[in-house]
Amino acid sequence: MAVFNYRRFKILLNADSKKTQGLRTGDIVRRQYFDGSNVIYSLMCVLDYGTDSETQQPYFIGALLEGDAPSTTQILDFARITSLMDTDRSGALYLTASDSNAPYMDVIDGIGRNSSFCWPVNIASGETADPMAQYVVVGSSLVSAQYLAFQNDNNRILHITRNATTGNTVIGIEQSFYKNVAYPQRILVSYKIKGSKSLTTDVTLQYADETHADGTLETSVTTDWEYKFHAFSVEYGGRHLRKLNITFDSLDEGDEVWISDLNIIPQSSLTSYEEASQMRVGRLDGVSDAVFGALEGYGGYMQKLYATGSAHISGTLTAGDENGFAATFYAGKIHRNAFVNSLSVNFSNSVALDQTQGSPTGVGNVYAIDISKTVVAQSHDWLVSQVGRWYCFSFWAYAKQACQITIYQNNHLVGTINIPYSQTHSWRRHHVSFELYAPNDTTEGCLITLTPSFTQGGTTLFDNEVAAVVDENKFLFASPQLESGKTVTQYQPTDATLNYTEDYGAWFSRGGIGGTIQNPILKLNSDGNGSIGARSNAFLIRQDGSGYLANNNIRWDTQGNVRFGERVVITWDNLSENVQDKLWNCSIRILGSDSFLLQGDLSGTHSFAPETITLTINETNMESTSTQRAWYYLSGVDWVQIEGANGLSLVVEPTSDMWGDSSTLVIKAEVTIGDSVFADTHTIRKEYITGYSVQIESSRGQTFFNGVCQTVLTAHVYYQGMLVDDAFVAENFVYSWKKYTLPDMENEVENWWAAIYDEDNNLVQAFIDRTKKQITLNCEIQGSDVYVCELQTGEGFELTFPTII
Repeated sequence: MAVFNYRRFKILLNADSKKTQGLRTGDIVRRQYFDGSNVIYSLMCVLDYGTDSETQQPYFIGALLEGDAPSTTQILDFARITSLMDTDRSGALYLTASDSNAPYMDVIDGIGRNSSFCWPVNIASGETADPMAQYVVVGSSLVSAQYLAFQNDNNRILHITRNATTGNTVIGIEQSFYKNVAYPQRILVSYKIKGSKSLTTDVTLQYADETHADGTLETSVTTDWEYKFHAFSVEYGGRHLRKLNITFDSLDEGDEVWISDLNIIPQSSLTSYEEASQMRVGRLDGVSDAVFGALEGYGGYMQKLYATGSAHISGTLTAGDENGFAATFYAGKIHRNAFVNSLSVNFSNSVALDQTQGSPTGVGNVYAIDISKTVVAQSHDWLVSQVGRWYCFSFWAYAKQACQITIYQNNHLVGTINIPYSQTHSWRRHHVSFELYAPNDTTEGCLITLTPSFTQGGTTLFDNEVAAVVDENKFLFASPQLESGKTVTQYQPTDATLNYTEDYGAWFSRGGIGGTIQNPILKLNSDGNGSIGARSNAFLIRQDGSGYLANNNIRWDTQGNVRFGERVVITWDNLSENVQDKLWNCSIRILGSDSFLLQGDLSGTHSFAPETITLTINETNMESTSTQRAWYYLSGVDWVQIEGANGLSLVVEPTSDMWGDSSTLVIKAEVTIGDSVFADTHTIRKEYITGYSVQIESSRGQTFFNGVCQTVLTAHVYYQGMLVDDAFVAENFVYSWKKYTLPDMENEVENWWAAIYDEDNNLVQAFIDRTKKQITLNCEIQGSDVYVCELQTGEGFELTFPTII
């Protein structure tokens, strides 16, 4: 079992020290000093305190959790870091010159409460159970439970009374905690307990599914309040949901037990308390901030600043939202981020957009990276002008697996970022600083390559009460920044246009000017789409160039086309006839053919003529853009928008799914300009025709090798599959023979029907009458020749084709 058997030490205060022993039960205390050769360090939990009955010296008894065992030859000055029970004793001032990243002074507070896995303040009931904030009683059918906020010196009290003695149901509490517990790790359990009689209880730290127990111990309970402190070392990986059980199986009917001030907390939170630092003065290395990431250098760091009288700021003033994301207010040098278009990053190789996680800064795209990817941060000319200067590259990453990200600038290694598993599945900002290298050729820009390597882990699965978190070998990338110097500053979004001025100014993401904060006279981004407008809605100017004046009575689109509302008074008689015509006759019309003809032959092959029909929007006194146009087709009684169709023309195919089972297709075009919608419809029909067809027969086959071609071609006419009498054909039709040479089927061979003579003036092929049913060929061929016979109607003959609609 992995129960940590900590050592206990009694620390007495010298009688002549003139100091006061102010430590109390549940305090976490620490000592640290340099003795000339070594740093002496101890971390302890106060188990008890009092005054020695023999020496009358104040003392406290501490459990050694980490560090050096106390010795009478050492300095035994302990400082309270926090309390595991009393929130009024949770803060401290920490001044050090020997710690890593020293010297600094920290104001720390809230470790014992804020880092707790379990701090119950009520009793769970039904589906509202929250084991992190409530006592979860097991065996509730056999007991009654009561919660008391406080009683004497005890707080957050659970009172359990056994009502029945039948059944083997386990009685006690079961506190699950869902935060990741890494290996190796130690879990501390702190509470007070008493019973109506002396009894024993079992305390177990185990998996939620009870397949493994990290440790189990037995402790005694008396009729007086006693402080209990246990430490469990986590076994195996920390990738499993765990729970703590305290059971009272020896309770008889009517027996009672009280538990108060329960706290379950990881020891690492007491050892390293950077996240509990509310303020630091001195060296800032090691402090992690949600906005700037890991801080560096010397300065002051605080969460709140109050100034009265006057406040003077030198440099740049930046403000973020409550989560530390984005720059919602900026006053300082206008040009900071040199990364071109950080909102829509230019990758040199393909990359997938991710829609599962929104950008941590609130603006811009998020990209999923699983293999090495290269981004184009700046142009070639810019890089050449900045070679040798220090720049800081920063970005936001959401790692779905523990990984190492190696960063190259134009194939030169410039930094490595390690993301442990404890920092996965959350947005964090990372940065590296480096001197810019020269490009490798005369066209290469500033290229930054991110190459991830992942630590295989698998899948983290919780029980049904907690959503599954799936590990994947990829990380999400967003909001890059490339800025001069070695220090990262708050993110400044950029688009394709960068202003390289050294001037100073101010920028707001939204808000207003004048009036009140919540109701300004001039609104910035008032509609959420990037605009400037008046509080009274008298005018609005959008970032796409559109807008309106006079309470929307004068409005214009992105192309500058102005439209007037009904309240705009214009004297009609003062307008010219040309202007009147343009104002009056704004419309659209669909132009194009209205029918497909289905033709067939004896082989059963059918074809449509034409193969496609192109419909075109004809606009009168207007010019629309693709975002203003839409095409629809009628399906039943509903108009269905054609996906991706927003051009001036639309190509309709006779085999399109839009037809369904019908031979009629109704198409509608709409153009929306401002608040006006212009529309027109167009109907296309399929006409299925089965009629006359021509079949050509060759007396010597259809294939001849290069040389002399000797054959007789005969044209047979059919109607609805039946051979037509030659006399009827001769009376009503005219044959028309044509010759083409492949691949050209557009231009007929000239004079191919003329008589052909040899060198001795002997007739080789007689003149061919192209209007006859039969022609005789006796000619040289090279390549591929095609002979076509068309049937034309004679004069006065009325040809009727049966048509099916």
